Amino acid sequence: MYFRQVLHDERSCASYIVGCPSLGLCAVIDPQGDPQRYIDEVEENAMVISHVIDTHVHADHESGARKLAVAANAPLYLGAGAEVDFDFTPLNDGDVLEVGNRSARVIHTPGHTPEHVSLFFDDWYVLTGDTLFVGDVGRVDLSLIEIEDAELRSRAKELYESLHNLLCLRDDVEVYPGHYAGSTCGRGMDGKTISTIGRERRTNPALQLDQERFIDYQLSNTPPLPDDFDEIKRANVGPTHYVEPFQPPSR
Repeated sequence: MYFRQVLHDERSCASYIVGCPSLGLCAVIDPQGDPQRYIDEVEENAMVISHVIDTHVHADHESGARKLAVAANAPLYLGAGAEVDFDFTPLNDGDVLEVGNRSARVIHTPGHTPEHVSLFFDDWYVLTGDTLFVGDVGRVDLSLIEIEDAELRSRAKELYESLHNLLCLRDDVEVYPGHYAGSTCGRGMDGKTISTIGRERRTNPALQLDQERFIDYQLSNTPPLPDDFDEIKRANVGPTHYVEPFQPPSR
């Protein structure tokens, strides 16, 4: 197995590369920045990119998934129902992605966004995107339009249910989130970038709340939106900044 966690300190984000060197295939999850960095790393390890996946439509940084999918000639995956203005392969709850000898079961985890998915790889680690962090959980108010309290409460209830679906996994399952301390996508996430289901069950403050208190928590003390939130979100849902295919530099 090939596994790399790629940290982006500017926005406290994490991308992932999960591969199967024996069959020469890999998936890149939640990429951002220069697509060539992923292509180079994968090629240096004798693999090609077979899957490009965004766990959700991001709101705090511009996704690199579309550019990487074009550059790598690989399909782009998003949760089913994602409201975007470009083509993608939908991921539904229970789908299984085969990446060479690696496999990931798709877990639909709405709340942070409606289409959000988590990826349970090889029955022992889960990429949780912006649903579950180390010591924190995602927020439910990142939207381009003003959201009524009733809708926020509905989203918070969805997130609560999604988190408890993840808590059905074994305590020893490793958790790899989409953010760490410094991100605006949560309230009090830890600086560590890995945990386990069991540790989060025991120590994550948001997971100690019953449903009503969790909903109230999500509606109170909301962190400010990123300064460039509107521009980022619009870029990630539409074809903006995506006029022509990425051209890798000549060597």
